[in-house]
Amino acid sequence: MTVPIRPKVREDLAVVEIDGEAVIYDEESGSLHHLNPSAALVFGMFDGTATIRELAGDLQEAFGVDAGDLEQQVRSLHRQFRAQGLLANRRGASHG
Repeated sequence: MTVPIRPKVREDLAVVEIDGEAVIYDEESGSLHHLNPSAALVFGMFDGTATIRELAGDLQEAFGVDAGDLEQQVRSLHRQFRAQGLLANRRGASHG
């Protein structure tokens, strides 16, 4: 049985939101990331309390879009954030 993924962003990142977009500075790697409003919204929801499927369901309810497509988009963002080192490496939260 696989453990559900509950993504959580690293707490040591400096995040500034401007007009719905986000700029993230990773002091550890010295990298700077810019997120558009959609990615910033999903990034902000990665607090370690909900699974990707639950997050997609919440977004579907809020915006009335197709849940299947939305879940794939959230999973894609999860992979991108993980590859960029923006997510906490917690058991059950770093694979997917």
